[in-house]
Amino acid sequence: MHSLTKTFAIISTLLILTACGASKRAKPITGSLPAISPENARIYFYRSQVPFLAAVEPEFLVNGKSVGFVKINQVLYRNAQPGNYEIKISSDIENPISILLKPGETRFFKAYGTTSIIRSYHAIKEIAEDAALKEIQGQKLLAPE
Repeated sequence: MHSLTKTFAIISTLLILTACGASKRAKPITGSLPAISPENARIYFYRSQVPFLAAVEPEFLVNGKSVGFVKINQVLYRNAQPGNYEIKISSDIENPISILLKPGETRFFKAYGTTSIIRSYHAIKEIAEDAALKEIQGQKLLAPE
């Protein structure tokens, strides 16, 4: 009976880890990021390497609309017109981040694991470009569809 439980645990773990892999469409980030036109702006979304939330894929929301889910080792981006935006994450919609995007500007938002008295969840924070570029090197970039 013990070996059956152990086998089940191993298979479950492998399935979870497979589900957490980056999309087949994603390309590794090995240098600079794709260029942006001067009249547009761009928002990047990625997540920290949080082992206790590995199987949870947070959904990023911009002005209340989904821009996608982010898996471990995956970065996604969306181009946007300059203007005011509200950035949220599905697990923490009570704490949006309001930003003003300027033409040619790029902003980075990171989902990170946190805990409260009753749960563990992803929250978001804006990361400075130089720090974000270091963190996302080697991760896979998923371009907009």
